Amino acid sequence: MYIFLDYDGTLVEERSEEFYKLYFKLLSKKSKLPFEKIYNLVMESVNETLENDDENITLFEKFLEIISHKSSIGKNYWLEFFIDFYQNEFNQIKKVTIPKDNIIKKIKKTDHQLIFASNPLFPKIAVEKRISFAGLSPNNFIYISHMENSHFAKPNPKFFKEILNSLNLDPKNCVMIGDSDFDKASELVNIKFIHINETEEWEKYFND
Repeated sequence: MYIFLDYDGTLVEERSEEFYKLYFKLLSKKSKLPFEKIYNLVMESVNETLENDDENITLFEKFLEIISHKSSIGKNYWLEFFIDFYQNEFNQIKKVTIPKDNIIKKIKKTDHQLIFASNPLFPKIAVEKRISFAGLSPNNFIYISHMENSHFAKPNPKFFKEILNSLNLDPKNCVMIGDSDFDKASELVNIKFIHINETEEWEKYFND
């Protein structure tokens, strides 16, 4: 059995407000741009990235092109800026991250193949840190979705299809554990969805 796992609201408590407040505070300080300006620049760039359905360019490449165009600052600047940010300042995000111990413990003990299927809105370096903030290791997963290896994002069913194709998986042998309709979009490619609140249901897959 292959178990797809969401992150926010699934592996860790949903704390979007606290996350965004700290995240953009740190970005604002590093970029020397006002909070509202860097917030709007990044969020608008992310939203346009997700609307771009081009399967020949990764989400990270799409994002860098869009934010470069919007800011009139070269892609190389933003690439170096974000990589440095995720290497350093991003570590402070751990203090607003609260792991869900019940599922974290199951993950550490299971022999099943696990797939980190959080929405790929961060580059690999940030995703691996987020995994560590939850008390896990990238080695706990056979596949980790991130901006560099993804061309689509949830709720686009192509997000799930891309993972299935990459690993040559039969969706009948997979389940998706998450907390939102974005995750439930897995059913559009025949991957069973289980809500994280259905504890007895998803625990069966770890106990098999």
